[in-house]
Amino acid sequence: MEFELMNKILPLALMLPLLTSVGAEAGFGTKVDEVNKNTTEKSEETQMDQQALFDKTRRGVVTIRVSVALDRAMYNKQWFGTGFIADKEKGLIVTNAHVAGELTVCSYEVKFGNGKKLEAKLEYLDPSFDFAILSVNPKDIPQYAMPLKISDEEITINSEIYSMGNSANNEFSTYKGYVFDVESILWLKPIAEQSFQFSGLTVPGASGSPVLNKKGEVVGLLYGGKVVSGAALPISYVTPALESLKSGRKFHRYFCGLIINYGSVQDFVNAGNLPESVLEEYEKQFPDKDKVLYIARKLSAFDAEKNQIEAGDIIWSIDGELIGPRLKRIDEIVQQKQGKSINLVIYRNGKKKEIEIPTFEITNKSSMKMLSFGGAVFYETPLEYKIYFGKGTTGVYLAECESGSPFSDVCYSNAGGIISTGAQILSIDGKDISSLDDLADIIPSLCKKKVFTIRYVKMCTDDQVSSVTVKHTPEFAEAKLYTFNSEKKKWDVKHIKNPQQQG
Repeated sequence: MEFELMNKILPLALMLPLLTSVGAEAGFGTKVDEVNKNTTEKSEETQMDQQALFDKTRRGVVTIRVSVALDRAMYNKQWFGTGFIADKEKGLIVTNAHVAGELTVCSYEVKFGNGKKLEAKLEYLDPSFDFAILSVNPKDIPQYAMPLKISDEEITINSEIYSMGNSANNEFSTYKGYVFDVESILWLKPIAEQSFQFSGLTVPGASGSPVLNKKGEVVGLLYGGKVVSGAALPISYVTPALESLKSGRKFHRYFCGLIINYGSVQDFVNAGNLPESVLEEYEKQFPDKDKVLYIARKLSAFDAEKNQIEAGDIIWSIDGELIGPRLKRIDEIVQQKQGKSINLVIYRNGKKKEIEIPTFEITNKSSMKMLSFGGAVFYETPLEYKIYFGKGTTGVYLAECESGSPFSDVCYSNAGGIISTGAQILSIDGKDISSLDDLADIIPSLCKKKVFTIRYVKMCTDDQVSSVTVKHTPEFAEAKLYTFNSEKKKWDVKHIKNPQQQG
């Protein structure tokens, strides 16, 4: 009894001397030197396996240098990240969307484990989740390089993982960690992503690193963290897009127009939002969980207000399948529907309801066209704005601008100590602006006139219209219209002549 108690409390390292004194009585025949020998041999074997895993991983990881091509000083001109080779025959490299650059124009240089550098192109940028796919000419990939195998196994709590990347621009640095949460949301993207978190140092530059299991297979894509821990997107989010590109098909992303979050099953029961009678069904399928998904917000820009669903509704099942805490499973079902409706069983105020909602394709096409003018960059209703601000109709938006730009007063405001950024441009010099082409058409006359009036609506306001008169100066770079050419995988640039800069 005394040994059993100590066995529960003491760590193994402290128990080894104890085993020799009580071994005969307790039935332990292993001697200390044999234990030490076995431990040493297993440690050496583990180290050899780990070194082989890292050697293999290094051949599949690339570091990425991103250079901004837009004429603006508000952003760093370069940043660094990580990616991994997913298909050598097609030259496909997976990384984060925020590494590839969102709402900006970038060029890419990838560096392989043997030091060779290649120019890369943007192949795919996901509109919902934080991943992107670059491509390089397969013929130029060094023989040394090899693709990493993607795992088809679900990540589980306490799994041992490894990651290799460009942490703090330390190329191909590696660390080990352990998974402590498989159902978390960091909200680094407007649409919720089911992430898993693990212990381990994560710093800028590590974004886009592959997260691997002990077999050396990719189970996730690192995209964020809290210095002492990392967060990764399960690789199954990436797989459908990757498989489409491998087969030469365009990938289509579908969405249900809802922002979904996690809540406690027990809390919902206690609040009367879930009947206690459903606990048995939940616990039977998810015995170690207490999370359920609910509607945090439905988005007006996607006609979700026409649905019968309401914010606060608890998602119980989709198409007859109990969902529980599996946020990722909702995306999988939506993708399988390919734009067809899905059937939800929800609970609202403790009452069960059955609701049918549509799914529809979303793209980041509007983010792949932008115009730089007067130290500012303009877009046509990016997807992020539709989600954050509920803007459904097409319009021209100003997101950020350089110091000294004539558009500074339009872009930034400080009301009650709260700084807000961004505005929708309604008209300039009396001319309605509903597209970037409208803006491009009047820029030469604005440059010549120098002083003009802008009518706009600040973001995060109740759609109140404001007006300001500004003065344009010619020290900013020539206005340019950027459009991403999806066939050539490059940005087409149209120069908008400024009569003053022409002399």
